[in-house]
Amino acid sequence: LLVGCDQKCDTARAVTRSQGPALIHALERVGYAYEAVALDETIVPVNGYVDVIELGPAPLLVGQYGTVLDEAFHTFDQHRLWERYKHVVFDVTDERFDANYAPLFRRLSGAIAVTDESAESLFVLNRMLRAILIGADEYRMRVKMLGAINNRSSNPTPFERYIERSRLFPLLTIPELPQLAALRHFHRTLLQLEREPPELKPVVDGFVRIADLLRVDPFVLYAISPLPDEEIWKLEPAVSLPS
Repeated sequence: LLVGCDQKCDTARAVTRSQGPALIHALERVGYAYEAVALDETIVPVNGYVDVIELGPAPLLVGQYGTVLDEAFHTFDQHRLWERYKHVVFDVTDERFDANYAPLFRRLSGAIAVTDESAESLFVLNRMLRAILIGADEYRMRVKMLGAINNRSSNPTPFERYIERSRLFPLLTIPELPQLAALRHFHRTLLQLEREPPELKPVVDGFVRIADLLRVDPFVLYAISPLPDEEIWKLEPAVSLPS
């Protein structure tokens, strides 16, 4: 089950042409009578292996996503949804990881970061690492940080410098390829292609390796070390200006 945790509700749109109502809207229609929600109407099958559901936007305050997660998890519990799937994957996009995500961190067993090489994106990744460590130290939320994917890579040096200093595991580097960008507009994924373009084979192989990693529930034997915030902006190589 792929769960979209985003104000924009764009997870389903990336992988399928169909889209059910967001869970938070379905709950509102039945007055938050959790047992009365037609959960199967909110879950959309993508293929024989993956279903997708959008949780929807926060109803009262943008950025206050903890209430949506609380309502969703209570609904999942009532409908015993966790028992229907081998894996539940959360697609989370945010610029901050704070107390709003405590309900999610309590449920997670592992996390994978998808970033790019910009300082802004690495800054968000750094905040996520810090939130995971605080959750583990202060609230016993044991989330395994499995590693990071460098997306749309054209200059990998800042990502590589961050990996070296934070000791985060590099899972995959995805080059900035127009063939990949085009798939999103047609609501398709790599695994739905009839033919595998040669230039995409390393990317497909990388995702298969990550899927294998998720299946075996790996141990994480290294200690991650988030950087001080001000150090993120120094990862980009200095460029000498022409005289």
